[in-house]
Amino acid sequence: MTSHDAPGTALVTGASSDIGWEYATRLAGRGWKVVLVARRAERLESLARELREAGATGVETLVADLAAPADLARVTERASGDDVDLLVNNAGINGYGPFAEVDGDLLDRVLTVNVVALTALTRAAVPGMLARGRGAVINVASLLAFAGDLPPGPLPRRAVYAGTKGYAVTFTRTLAAELSGTPLRLQVVCPGLTATEFHL
Repeated sequence: MTSHDAPGTALVTGASSDIGWEYATRLAGRGWKVVLVARRAERLESLARELREAGATGVETLVADLAAPADLARVTERASGDDVDLLVNNAGINGYGPFAEVDGDLLDRVLTVNVVALTALTRAAVPGMLARGRGAVINVASLLAFAGDLPPGPLPRRAVYAGTKGYAVTFTRTLAAELSGTPLRLQVVCPGLTATEFHL
């Protein structure tokens, strides 16, 4: 997207807190319509109310757990809408802990949210963006994607989480190369340690 593009609709996952909240708030402040996606209905409605009170128009909420197949299907369908010009894949789960000890079901959720949902939502949004000749995708990864064998303390034990963020980096860069020459823009964001509740 360029500064000359009229704001359209942005779909932001993990919008009810932290980095997702910041994206949603700033986009709405710049005139974008926003589709807010998160698990926690109360927080989502609180953000929507705050944005509307600040003058935002076109605020939509979609309560969904991206680790649940039916919820992911609903969000994927919305991401394919012909009004979505910006997709922000921000939702994530950390699943920190020694690999041999972390609960397997938790690791399944980490992979589903951080890899499967990110891929499915991007796949849902990109064809329509290409057809309309405009659009952008932002995938939120992490500097831990590059942490490799750095020891824990202060870093967490993170084999699966870091692996999923490595996927986000490689997927985004490779897809950006594939779409080179089209009007679409792709960006991967790799925050370092950020003061958010994600680490609590």
